[in-house]
Amino acid sequence: MRQRIDRDPAPLPGAFDAHTHTWSTPEFDADYDAVMARAWAAGLGGVVEVGVDTASSEQCRALAARDARVHAAVGLHPEHAGRLAEERDGIARAAQAGAIAIGEIGLDFSRPGPSAEQQAAAFRWQLDLARQHRLPVVVHARDADDACFAILDEWSRHVGPYLGVGREVGMMHCYAGDATLAAHYVAIGFLISVPGTVTFPNNLRGQEVARAVPLARMLIETDSPYLTPAPHRGRRNEPAYVVETARFVAGLRGCSPEEVVRTTAENAARLFDLG
Repeated sequence: MRQRIDRDPAPLPGAFDAHTHTWSTPEFDADYDAVMARAWAAGLGGVVEVGVDTASSEQCRALAARDARVHAAVGLHPEHAGRLAEERDGIARAAQAGAIAIGEIGLDFSRPGPSAEQQAAAFRWQLDLARQHRLPVVVHARDADDACFAILDEWSRHVGPYLGVGREVGMMHCYAGDATLAAHYVAIGFLISVPGTVTFPNNLRGQEVARAVPLARMLIETDSPYLTPAPHRGRRNEPAYVVETARFVAGLRGCSPEEVVRTTAENAARLFDLG
């Protein structure tokens, strides 16, 4: 179904959407090219398409092959962790074939699904895969803050700065924890990715995180087609709307949207080794 757009966001040149799912054919198959045209018109310099299993990871890779501004992350989402045995070979092959990151991976205890043990096993295997291929990780954590941090803290101490001194090892996607936990993640080598939900008036915790995290350790993302920011809330999310998040974060921090866009894009380039 085609998305009706009432107002295109004003351009913010150089913006970077660090996490999107526009490979998702039910939402984007009919108008993918128009969606991406709006993204480039809004000033975006790049997006990361993030897989959740082997099939979607291959879709991400196919989209990246079409456009140098599109980059592919490959991985098994925790909601699919029960399929690790069937998915393992496909994810491993995709990791060898031009991916810029392993993700999205992590833990999700918000709904019935794979057990905590299954999720942890898939998570740890993919963390090892990232280290093996010298790739950063894209981490999903929902209702699992303590367990996720414990695994990543242990892993980061074991592997160290394996991507090089001064380069982070991963990003906390759609970060929903508090500012104290965010500081702990930054200390062990992670960037904090701010989603469009920061624009929701009642999201005081997310807004505090966006103020507290150093801009040099922040990313911005859409997670499209989910988590649409104001003023487009209620519609399908898409990469062009990341500029609304940039503007909102700039207002919280008392800086210009251009500074937010420039710095978060530099952070993404460093994390994903985009040159």
